[in-house]
Amino acid sequence: MKGVWKAIAYFIMYFGLTMIFQVLLSVGFMAIGAANGLREEALLAEFVNNNILGITVISGILTVFVLYIVFKVRKKQVRQEWKLNKFTIKDVVLASVTAFSFSFLFALCTYNVSMENSLMISKSVDFYSRIFPMLGIVLMAANLLIIAPAAEEIALRGIIYTRVEKTTNPVIAIIVSSALFGAMHFVAGGVVLVIGAMLMALVFGYLFYKFESLWVCMIAHAAANLPEFILYSKPDISGGMFWGLILLFVCLFLAGIYVIQKTTQSDKNFLNQSK
Repeated sequence: MKGVWKAIAYFIMYFGLTMIFQVLLSVGFMAIGAANGLREEALLAEFVNNNILGITVISGILTVFVLYIVFKVRKKQVRQEWKLNKFTIKDVVLASVTAFSFSFLFALCTYNVSMENSLMISKSVDFYSRIFPMLGIVLMAANLLIIAPAAEEIALRGIIYTRVEKTTNPVIAIIVSSALFGAMHFVAGGVVLVIGAMLMALVFGYLFYKFESLWVCMIAHAAANLPEFILYSKPDISGGMFWGLILLFVCLFLAGIYVIQKTTQSDKNFLNQSK
């Protein structure tokens, strides 16, 4: 259990750092707003909310930087500790198709569910795009496809999963890292997003176990975020198209899991490890 408690401590550090940076950046943007003539509290709050995308991007970068520094100061071999191992193109394709398919399924099942964080990000995208054409879309793409996958995979798989696995087994490592990944999404989308994030994290954990490379998980995580980017404009998906997409992605997901299970070269036996 020592590894589990250590993993939870790292999670608290990661989540705490993210929150601290976001609060400090929010204060900074309030100061910018005040310097530009905004005096009313409501206007300052609106200005900060409009910049939530920028705050998210910057806080993600700073959090990754601090985590890296912490490990370097403790004289840890970051590459080894986080399993930043080599991978093949086939690994990436298999992992990405599997993660993308599962994520798209969840996106379809919750297509008409409104989530507060998504609404705030949408407004922030529009705000930045008014400042400079396409700036909001570029920042959203950078966050969804680079910054969030890197930050979350380093913390949840590279640090938390590996800490738990050292003293227990891969199954417990997957469960613990997935539960924490789900919990951290509560504020952004409530119970619905917690369940979706937890299920998605089970897939990431499985991929991390099978491929033993954090790079593969980062790329698969980026692929899993693509549906949010693709469905950003809320296109009409109903009737036959809806059920056709459901069937397509169920088949792709199951096929991905089957091929991964059959072709990965790991000499471990997943079921035996869970006993």
